[in-house]
Amino acid sequence: MEIRAPHVTDLDTLMTLAAAVIGPERAGPFIRSHLDRHHLLVADTEGEVVGVLAYRTDWFQCTLVSLVSVREDHRKRGVARALYHEVEGISPSPRLYSSTEETNSAAIQMHTALGFHPSGYIDNLPQGYRELLFYKRLHP
Repeated sequence: MEIRAPHVTDLDTLMTLAAAVIGPERAGPFIRSHLDRHHLLVADTEGEVVGVLAYRTDWFQCTLVSLVSVREDHRKRGVARALYHEVEGISPSPRLYSSTEETNSAAIQMHTALGFHPSGYIDNLPQGYRELLFYKRLHP
C-alpha cells in the first residue's frame, strides 16, 4: 500500500468515498476544497484508491482530520492506520485532532487503537448525534 497525494484521475473515486461519509451533495465541494489546499491523502493498493483522508492545518493552530473513508472491502486492513500515520508525519503542529459521531463504535475503537484520547464533544449538530473529539499529542 502506498500513501500519496491524489491524482486528478482519482477525483471520482475520492468523491464516492467522501459521499459515503458526508453525503453526495457535500462530497464534491468538500473534496475540491481540500484538493485545492493540498490537504488530501489517498491510500493506493495496486493502482486503486482504497482510502482517503482529508485534513486541515488551520484549526486553532492544530491539525484536524476532517474526513477518513476506506472502501468497505479494504476495512480492518490497516488503511486508516497508514493514512493517520502519514498525516502525523506531515503535521506542522504537535497537536492532532480527529472526530466521529458518538454512534460510530468502530471509529471510536480505531481512535483509541491509534493512541488518541477523548477531548470533548460538540452538541446540536444537524445529524442529531454528538460529535466526539479525539486528541493525540505528536512528538516534535
